[in-house]
Amino acid sequence: MDPVILFTIITIVVAISLLSFYKQQENRVTANLHNDNLKQLLTITALEQKFSHYHVNDENDRQLITNQIVQLVNGYERGEIHADVFQNQMDYLLEQLN
Repeated sequence: MDPVILFTIITIVVAISLLSFYKQQENRVTANLHNDNLKQLLTITALEQKFSHYHVNDENDRQLITNQIVQLVNGYERGEIHADVFQNQMDYLLEQLN
């Protein structure tokens, strides 16, 4: 077989393999973006960045504030807490850290 034809066939097979892999990854990413876990992950990441410059010395206080944050985020995600109330309570928790 001519080397040019062999190279062309190999290139086509590799291209088809790469395209199918890309399509699988794209479907995975799309499924994850529409998942509720992403919303929770983004909320927690935003809270971690917001709290990153505050320091709590007492481990019990840290655990108490963490539990309050988890309850607050869960209530907000379930729709039990309105956005304004959520923000006010988060501000209150930030004031407690100071």
